[in-house]
Amino acid sequence: MLMNLNKNIILMMSLLLSITAFTSCEKEEDMMDPEPDPSVVVASFSSQVDAENSLTYNFTNNSVVNGIDDTSFDSEWDFGGDGTSTEENPSFTFSSEGSYEVTLTVTAADGETDTATETIEVTAPKNRYASITDSRDDDTGELRYAPMDSIRTGRVTFRYRVFEDAQDGFINVSGTSTSGDDAIVEVRFKDNAPHEFREGASDDAVANANFPEGVIDVWVPVEVTWAASEDGSTPPTFSVTIDGETVIENAVSTTNGGPGDVPGHLEATKDGAFNFQWKYNSNSSVDDGVYQVDDIVIYSSDSGTEEIVFSDDFQGYSAGEDLDPDNNASSVYHPNSTDVTVGEEE
Repeated sequence: MLMNLNKNIILMMSLLLSITAFTSCEKEEDMMDPEPDPSVVVASFSSQVDAENSLTYNFTNNSVVNGIDDTSFDSEWDFGGDGTSTEENPSFTFSSEGSYEVTLTVTAADGETDTATETIEVTAPKNRYASITDSRDDDTGELRYAPMDSIRTGRVTFRYRVFEDAQDGFINVSGTSTSGDDAIVEVRFKDNAPHEFREGASDDAVANANFPEGVIDVWVPVEVTWAASEDGSTPPTFSVTIDGETVIENAVSTTNGGPGDVPGHLEATKDGAFNFQWKYNSNSSVDDGVYQVDDIVIYSSDSGTEEIVFSDDFQGYSAGEDLDPDNNASSVYHPNSTDVTVGEEE
């Protein structure tokens, strides 16, 4: 009986040692591989409207992750249902003005997330345009564009606006020479009288032209087309449309300088248009008026298909910016551009 008792004691001690050893191992394992605490994620961002386009906002992600070694995070942006992005610091252009609830969701490396929301009030961009003045009595205020090559067959469209008591605004489409006698056509815009040809038109074209009367403080669309002959043996023809009404169609370009200027006019214009000038007033006086031009588009059909050679709605410039390339390296216009800056609607 004593022997059985000793055996039972030995078994109980062995079982106790086993349980102690197992518990000790569990504690050691818990100490070696403890459950990590989750990260602390704080989503945050700021926004800034773009200086060039009020529909565009630049977003800066100020979110932080704490509590874990890997503090990186993924970003998901929802721009009020108008678009999404996974960039950390995106730039986004909204489709139209309005109120947009922008939401940023940040996800840390361990899967923890947080969100931040801000309401953005988006306004439509203010219209910008070229504003041509005449501040000196020895020149004419001018915006000039010259493509790399002459355009044999093409057209130019734009809008213009003048105000009461403004003097003459012009559109001049010319070849390699910008002398008035060498123009393909030049139209003079009036503020309160019928417009008229200044250069390039024959007496017949002047007599048959259906010019409307100028209006003030209204944007008026204009289109001028031209077509040079294939062999350059005859001057180009031109057509003019103002505010949707045909002024003249397929008129032959001519010179007002007399018979002696006919060869020079043909030589300057035989390859089509090379210079586009929007001018204000004259080189013999100073005027405090203004001639505004917007939405310029120049087309060429020389390839057999009409293509846009150049366009400018002036939204890429800042209000007040000088368009004279001698004063502004960002200007794409000819160095003869002078007294022309970027205006902006109120």
